[in-house]
This record gives sequence, C-alpha cells and structure tokens, in this order.
Amino acid sequence: SIVQLSGCATINIGPSYNKAISEQVLEQGKSENKVLIISVDGILNAQPKSGLFSEGPSVLDALVMQLKKAEKDPKIVAVLLKINSPGGGVTVSQIMHHELQQFKQSTGKKIFVQMMSVAASGGVYIAMAADHIQAHPSTITGSVGVISMSADISGTMHKIGATVNVYKTGDNKDMGSPFKAASDSDQKVFQSMVTEMANDFYTLVQARTGLDKETMNLIKTARVFTGTKAKQIGLIDSTGYLSDATQKACELGQAKDCKVVSYRFNKNQNANAYSPSMQLNQTPPNFNLIDLPMSES
Repeated sequence: SIVQLSGCATINIGPSYNKAISEQVLEQGKSENKVLIISVDGILNAQPKSGLFSEGPSVLDALVMQLKKAEKDPKIVAVLLKINSPGGGVTVSQIMHHELQQFKQSTGKKIFVQMMSVAASGGVYIAMAADHIQAHPSTITGSVGVISMSADISGTMHKIGATVNVYKTGDNKDMGSPFKAASDSDQKVFQSMVTEMANDFYTLVQARTGLDKETMNLIKTARVFTGTKAKQIGLIDSTGYLSDATQKACELGQAKDCKVVSYRFNKNQNANAYSPSMQLNQTPPNFNLIDLPMSES
C-alpha cells in the first residue's frame, strides 16, 4: 500500500498482493499427495479488496490465481473449495464456475465443495462445478435465482419541484434510471433478462443434480434451505464438517493420507483448515520515522 503524506513524502507501508503466493502445509499426511484448500469468502465480485494498510485480490482473481498454481503441481489430487458466500454478480459467478470446470478438464483433478455458514445464490452456482458438494447441517443454502432492483425517486423529485433533462437515443436508453418510473417497455426488458439468466441457473442445477420437476419447482421459488434439508431434496450430496471434508476430498482424488495445504502471500504458523487462504498480513507495520525512506515533494 502507498500513503501520500501531504507536503512531505510518499511512504510504502503494508503488504501488496503483487507478489508470489507460496504453499503452506496445514495438516501433515503420510503420503506426498495433497488436498488444496481454496476459500471463497464474501460477495462474488471482481473488485480488489483494500484496507488502510493492505490490499488483496478480488474473490474472482484469488480463485483463478490459485487454480493456475495448482495446475502445475502433480501432487495435488483434489481442491477443497470452502464456500462462505451469499452470492454476487451473475457474470462473475458464471466465470468462476467456468474456471473451475476448465481446471477439472485440463488437469483431471477433483473438486470437493464444503459449504460453510452460507452458500447461497451465486455460492450455489459455483458449487455446481464440484464433483461432490457437502454442507454443514446448519448451512444456509439455496436462493437459486436472479434478482435485479433499481430505485425510483421520481415521486420525490416531483414533490420538491426538481426535474432531470434527458437526451437519449432509443426508448430504453435510460431504463433503470432512479429519476423516472419504469415504463412497461422497461419492465418487460428487465424481466426478460432476469428470466433468461435464471433459466440458465436452473438448467445448470438440474443438469448437475438430476432433480425431478417437482423438486426443481420448489428450488425455483428461490427459498433457502438448511444443509440438512438441501441434502434431503438432493440439492447437495452430503452433510458433514470440514474435518470430514479433507479426508473425503483426498479419497475423491483416489488417494490416501493426503497433506492438507493452502496458498498464502504470507505464511501464518497458526493457520489451519478453517483459516482463510490468500490472506495478506493485516497487522500495521511498526513505524520508525528515522528509518523511513523519505523523498522530497
């Protein structure tokens, strides 16, 4: 990270993710085979994460970065994708699913998903790329569908006597603007796009799970389920815990006694399977003004 001190100097402080990631062993195994844990945490987007003293890759960037490194390691037999996400952008979810599928096809490695507290909407979408999907009994999952919302403050604008002049080509060019009520044409276009995206999602789920029409109709209500209920209706494959998942992922990769590893920018001697991967050291550095490189402004 870079901080500009007004009138005096620019000081580099904190870590950056513009550096190589390295492997850290979380659990020793009796064989050289490995299960790689990759964490998918938070809203699914392509925006880099940033803080006062550090910056990090987006959820999408982090996933692809780790898959590219894992492709080159023949000892990795399976990826354990640990999902804790309420979903996010449709396109980002599709890209992540595509990257996972491409990884499987190009390497022959297996993907085991462990749903954590929440794996809903886009979290379900990316999970559909897995060879096996497991959730905790109390995991919140489901919400299979697409939503688009836009504000309408045209009534408020009218009350305060304010107007917005619009110059456009095409009747729908300003659809979604908060300064106008949606026309019938706007509503039809938006609903058509949402329905098209949702149908793609339903097709993906049905193809992966083989669910019957009645169960798919239940899922299309976009309701959420506990992990236990999701297993009962066939949306996921099993319920269990992360401690189970590491062993099951190893077996899925047709191996035994695997090491459990993760990729990190900075190694953490206390890291374990529950620790997030790809984390930067968030601890602010110790300042010693005498040692700081200064440049005149």
